[in-house]
Amino acid sequence: MKPTEGYNKLRGGYYTPDKISEFIAEWAIRTPSDAVLEPSCGDGSFLNAITKRHSELGASDETIKKNVIGIELDDAEAAKSAQYGTTVICKDFFTYYQENIEDQTQFDVVVGNPPFIRYQYFTEEYRKIAFALMKKHGFHPNRLTNIWLPFLVLSCKALKTNSRIGMVIPAELFQVNYAAEARQFLSTFFDKLTLVTFKRLVFEDIQQEIVLLLGERGCDKHGIRVVELNDMSDLIAQGQACLENVEFKELDHSRDKWVKYYLTNEELGVLKRLNENPRIFNATDLFEVNVGLVSGENDFFVINQATVEAFNLQDSVIPIISRSEQLKGVRLTNEDYDSLITLGKRVFFFAPGNVEVDALTDEQRAYIQWGEGKGFDKNYKCRIRPKWYYVSQTWRADAFLIRQAHLYPRMILNEKRALVTDTLHKVRFLDGIEGELVAAAFLNTYTFALSETIGRSYGGGVLTFEPGEIRKLRIPMKMADQLDLEKMDNWQRLGEIDKILEYTDKILLRDGLGLSKYEIERLHSIWNKLSGRRMRRKNQNT
Repeated sequence: MKPTEGYNKLRGGYYTPDKISEFIAEWAIRTPSDAVLEPSCGDGSFLNAITKRHSELGASDETIKKNVIGIELDDAEAAKSAQYGTTVICKDFFTYYQENIEDQTQFDVVVGNPPFIRYQYFTEEYRKIAFALMKKHGFHPNRLTNIWLPFLVLSCKALKTNSRIGMVIPAELFQVNYAAEARQFLSTFFDKLTLVTFKRLVFEDIQQEIVLLLGERGCDKHGIRVVELNDMSDLIAQGQACLENVEFKELDHSRDKWVKYYLTNEELGVLKRLNENPRIFNATDLFEVNVGLVSGENDFFVINQATVEAFNLQDSVIPIISRSEQLKGVRLTNEDYDSLITLGKRVFFFAPGNVEVDALTDEQRAYIQWGEGKGFDKNYKCRIRPKWYYVSQTWRADAFLIRQAHLYPRMILNEKRALVTDTLHKVRFLDGIEGELVAAAFLNTYTFALSETIGRSYGGGVLTFEPGEIRKLRIPMKMADQLDLEKMDNWQRLGEIDKILEYTDKILLRDGLGLSKYEIERLHSIWNKLSGRRMRRKNQNT
């Protein structure tokens, strides 16, 4: 999957390794008369594999020419594809689909590797057609939609009732919000789904994890299975045999993330029982969560002690936490904050007040003029404010939540009553809820395991949560009043999460919920499996 030059990268065109094309073609094409569509044929890797597969099944050259259609926008690539004896049409796929496929033609097989192009680089002429077609079929594309998604959706819509699709798709399909509709659609459109994944990156020149999506319509067995291989060498060595003896799971016809399908049926059963357990609290029963403060220019608004003293701003700043690494324990104490000041951390927020320039002190005006000299007032978030130097604040956080977790998510009590930037989320406990108990109970293996199925992980291996995802978390609170927060805080500062979990799991899961030792071990297995997988991807990128 190598880009030949910058042009290929911009158009989202990457060559598919022959072994992948051959694997998919062998799986998808079952008879010499199968009508096959390749919607983005590029230089013809898939067309070559399709031709070979048809020939193996006894198809004549004339039958192949008649039954196999490749679409390619780039004329140079289309010329390369033409050598394999199929019909190659040099045209935009969406235009061709609208004119020749929609409500007119259906295929037995669709295979391919759709381009990966973000919204802003997606040619408007073709994007309008693609989005109009998606809307016609009940989808709601937006500015986050990548081009591979309409390619996939419309390719599915081009299939007959008894048919197969085999596509190279970004692993984003598993978890990004803009693909939520597609996950729900795929789970209902196909009777059986197979996702072949790789622990190591398959395409050396791009940091994009991919999956092989194999969908079947009109088959007896229903469900979804995930085949996890180490790398391409595994695929080559095992071939079609890698699909054998893999456990099928029941398809969840929702928009939920598909990360959970890496788990066994037994593990999924444990999670399902706990997710439906009424004795476990939903996050929304305990607290509100929202993004932290967006300054528009942290280099101006979030400063350290040296800057405060240099501009004499002691009366113009308030405490703030600007990075998750500044939070070591389960509590942010006054002593913690003073230590951060001593270390020179940027933990002061410039807050001159919502007043006109003439009403500011000389020191405040001097600092604002310095910022204007740097051009900070021209930043988008700054220039759209009535007063660029004044950032409005909403409610002060009772606690913080790590937005991008490395090992595991964490809640930190805000005893200092500091502000927080949008590198973290802010939490406000509901009336009658004891925040100390929630922060302590948050650290348990069930919540950790669940978080891995709710958050999103990309190439860097971190687990990212938006407020809406945090709201889906669940926390076992029964017997939380038996937890010793100070003891847990000390363990957290020492990085002894194993001690914390042994302690909280016994009180919350074993004693509070009555889970067996075996069930708790399964939760550990879930957490270790899913967190280990994303951390391996982090190590690949270092």
